[in-house]
Amino acid sequence: MVAVRAMGRHARIRRFETGGTRVRKLAVVMAVLALVGCENEVEGVHKQVAEHLPNPKTAKFGNVRIDTKGTICGQVRGKDDAGQYEAYRSYVAIKGDGGQYDIIVDDNGNNLRIREICGGAELQRRAEALADQPAPQGWDVEVIQGANMGALSDMTARLIEKGIPSSVEYRNGKPVVLLGPFPTKEEAEARKAEVMAKLGTDSVVIQHGAQR
Repeated sequence: MVAVRAMGRHARIRRFETGGTRVRKLAVVMAVLALVGCENEVEGVHKQVAEHLPNPKTAKFGNVRIDTKGTICGQVRGKDDAGQYEAYRSYVAIKGDGGQYDIIVDDNGNNLRIREICGGAELQRRAEALADQPAPQGWDVEVIQGANMGALSDMTARLIEKGIPSSVEYRNGKPVVLLGPFPTKEEAEARKAEVMAKLGTDSVVIQHGAQR
């Protein structure tokens, strides 16, 4: 809205905003400030996570996401002493009441505590419960759903780009990305490690056709 105030032959034009416009602009400014603050906080957390690597200055992060409590999940990797990048590892930074973070970095690829917070715990528990059962139809590598997977089209495109074949099935109306089945569990575990190393995407090995 524009107001015109007469001043002799000249008109002085003064713009003013309605209450709704001011509120919207204030909301945008607050959102931008919150985003900047969030980015600064994530940067600080990543410095702490990097200290868990052999060469912290070489740390690279991927698939970073933050929940409403301020907990940060993602994957990280760094270079070894030979200057080669190691495989990605999952991590979680749990924000405490005092604003400090408890950092957990996955050292074996199956950290249940991380998956309880970042997703995949139910699938891991199911796989562990079936671990001693036979797999007559082979073994699947199932990509953990949710933020870990991201958009279905992006996930499948990234797998194709890396030359990793996959299939998609729908379970309870949600897409599930599967690799395999593989004849042996060892082959499935190797593909699971490859997906984490190349894409920084978490997954679980489980019998093909097993009830999830």
